[in-house]
Amino acid sequence: MPGIKKELTQLNTFAKKSYGQNFLSNKSKIDKIAEEILNNSTNDIIEIGPGLGAITEPLVNQKRNIICIEKDKVLIENLKNKFKLKKNITLINEDVLKIDFKSISSENSIIVGNLPYNISTKILIKFVNELHENTNKGIFMFQREVADKIIAKKIKKNQLSSKIKIFYEVKEILKVNENDFWPPPKIKSSVLLFTPKKISSNNLNMKELDKFLQCAFFSNRKKIVNNLANKYDKDRIFSILKKLRINDKARPEEINEDILFRIFIMINNNKF
Repeated sequence: MPGIKKELTQLNTFAKKSYGQNFLSNKSKIDKIAEEILNNSTNDIIEIGPGLGAITEPLVNQKRNIICIEKDKVLIENLKNKFKLKKNITLINEDVLKIDFKSISSENSIIVGNLPYNISTKILIKFVNELHENTNKGIFMFQREVADKIIAKKIKKNQLSSKIKIFYEVKEILKVNENDFWPPPKIKSSVLLFTPKKISSNNLNMKELDKFLQCAFFSNRKKIVNNLANKYDKDRIFSILKKLRINDKARPEEINEDILFRIFIMINNNKF
């Protein structure tokens, strides 16, 4: 009987599919993730879905404040018992999608987690929307297919990857296989590091940015001019592209994220 299964049995619980629970069991990969977190953090560490505390344990023994967000009531009680002698850990029993990251993070907090596959993209978008003005790094594990989409690996740029890369440099730091978990999922995973870029985004209307990117990537086969013309004045778009020295025949995936963001800012500020 695997150690994780035995621990869950002792707690009179099980791996819940509804919570997307697959517990990382590969010790070397647990240590690698913990090492990356500690190398990239200078302040508080906020962990999403600590589960049985595999990654939490090496973190809590360092001189960092740890905040853990765990939805499962049985697992949160287990963590309270496991770390009851530690003064540098705070445990929050809540759905992460209901947490305001700004309210629990400081300027240089790092947000980390083996994200539930069913809501991983929602958590990532929440991270970007709430913390893009700060200097918070992120280290998250995703389903490999989702990770590839985020970093636009082996596929063309897309709305999701462009939004993330406007604000963050994204790097794959670890590949994780099915047998590195218990119970083993049917998919492979990747751990990504998100490092914030230094861009001016004061008073940014994120909903308008989402609408802009949705419009820009409406069809990858079409020129970006024609895509944006569905929402914005076509002559304005031509003028902006000329100002930025962008070929007006360019398709959306041919334009890097920094330039896309400049186009958006110029459209919304009426500067071109």
